[in-house]
Amino acid sequence: MSIAGIKRLMLSWSKFYLESPMAVSFYNFTDLHHKGFREDIKSRISKIIDDGSFVEGEFNGKFEKEFALKQGAKHCLLVANGTDALEIALAAHGIGPGHKVGVPGITFYATAEAVLNVGAEPIFIDVDPVSACMCPESLKRVMKEHTINAIMPVHIYGLPAPIKALEAVCQPAGIPIIEDAAQAQGTFVDGKPVGSTNNFVTFSFYPTKNLSAFGDAGAILCQDDELATIVKTIRNHGRGDANRLGRNSRCDHMQAAVLDLKMKDIDGYNQNRKKIAAWYNEALKELDVEILPEHFVESSSWHLYPIKLANVDQRVGLQEHLKSQNIGTTPFYERAMSQEKALGDYKGEDSVAKSLAGRLLCLPMNPFLTKENVKEVAKEIANFLS
Repeated sequence: MSIAGIKRLMLSWSKFYLESPMAVSFYNFTDLHHKGFREDIKSRISKIIDDGSFVEGEFNGKFEKEFALKQGAKHCLLVANGTDALEIALAAHGIGPGHKVGVPGITFYATAEAVLNVGAEPIFIDVDPVSACMCPESLKRVMKEHTINAIMPVHIYGLPAPIKALEAVCQPAGIPIIEDAAQAQGTFVDGKPVGSTNNFVTFSFYPTKNLSAFGDAGAILCQDDELATIVKTIRNHGRGDANRLGRNSRCDHMQAAVLDLKMKDIDGYNQNRKKIAAWYNEALKELDVEILPEHFVESSSWHLYPIKLANVDQRVGLQEHLKSQNIGTTPFYERAMSQEKALGDYKGEDSVAKSLAGRLLCLPMNPFLTKENVKEVAKEIANFLS
């Protein structure tokens, strides 16, 4: 190739790299599981193998103690996954066949699934149009039509559900509350960490969560000694001090070792998420998309950063445009609970949930995003809208 040809090729490459969009990942496992972390966890896992302590070991107890303290709970009980946490919490309250449980009209399928798996019936409670969290006024209306035996509000996207307002409705009627905090490690409710109420609070530590394992794991937090004893019995085949049948829902020692190791970094990572959410708010405030109010910046865990589009078609179009620019997004959630085929026959109210379904798009959110990443995302949203 001639020198002139080489210069043209170099100019072409230069132009490509300067004009190509910045790739912005939805998740970032590479930086999360950096070299130092990988070395530390390999050392822990090697020790677990050498000791032969595979199911319950020192890291289970260590994590339970530290996580309970961090979240303001008296008890932390590790279980096999977040869905088991919901089911065991329901069972510990005696919820089963013939009972009705209020669940938000829009959430991940597992919330309603857990109710069905214990033999109870989900009843839909509508959600707030801004936060998509369970609406106390809807709960009041639904309770006039149905005998509700428990409710399961979800801290969806990591946004704090209105627990005090829900307690004001439920406590006089003796209705237990099970908080689904699968997305909410790092969330604060009324200035206190999720887990510090007198309710059961359940967590998932699925690999994509703020605090995550290398596979499935979950936990139940509570303040009540008797309920903690029941959970311990149920999670281990009924072996324990409570007279209950149980199941196999023990958290294996390797997952507990991962969670325990990640605890030292989680506060910093969650602070990064809040900072990134504030960057997004600033970058998007002049665009024709609906963002969450500023007051959520400090209270949310920012497990996800959702924006609301005018309609489903606009959401689909924006998602495709961002994908073409190497920007990862996910539409949590495309359907309301009642629009899922297996749940279409259940009752309640969910008109707001249906109006939100499919219009929300979650932008990249992980603790390693830079301000330039956020600006790139905002620029491409502006390009699409214009």
